[in-house]
Amino acid sequence: MTWRLPAALPPLPDPPRAPTAVFPRPSQQEFRDVLAHLPAGVSVLTTDGAHGPAGLTASAVCSLSVEPPLLLACVDNRSRTLARLLDHGTFAVNVLRRDQTDVARAFADPGTGQDDRFAMVPHRRAEQGAIVFDDALAWLSCRVQDTFPGGDHTIVTGRVQALSHTHGEPLVWHQRGFRGLA
Repeated sequence: MTWRLPAALPPLPDPPRAPTAVFPRPSQQEFRDVLAHLPAGVSVLTTDGAHGPAGLTASAVCSLSVEPPLLLACVDNRSRTLARLLDHGTFAVNVLRRDQTDVARAFADPGTGQDDRFAMVPHRRAEQGAIVFDDALAWLSCRVQDTFPGGDHTIVTGRVQALSHTHGEPLVWHQRGFRGLA
């Protein structure tokens, strides 16, 4: 077998563009401005307890481990839902569909009461006690595994007890607005 070199090599790609601004010690606003470029799926974390169901909109949710099946969610320390979630010990991650912007806004608005939030979305209690949305793109029912301090948030790890999904387009948060994928 004879090896032959190509007659011409393809052109090299353009070098990456330099950032437009460099902040050696970013302010909170600069930090938020840069992270606004990072798209994230939109979920609603739900839990139950002595005072009834509670939930909040979250975009800082990701898988942590396949074996055992773990995920993590970052929850603002000021959230009233955080205390209820930790007290109950179970929670669900409800991955929202592209057309569920109103649900995301309601669960993000501290002025909307928990009863009003849950009245707008059909839901049920999974076998493990977590509250799941009937029309979510996907849901994961979790038991609180551990918590870790994360600045002004608490990192909650959950061991997945049950899950389900369907087909559709997810709701995405990008550049401080809700979007679809394409």
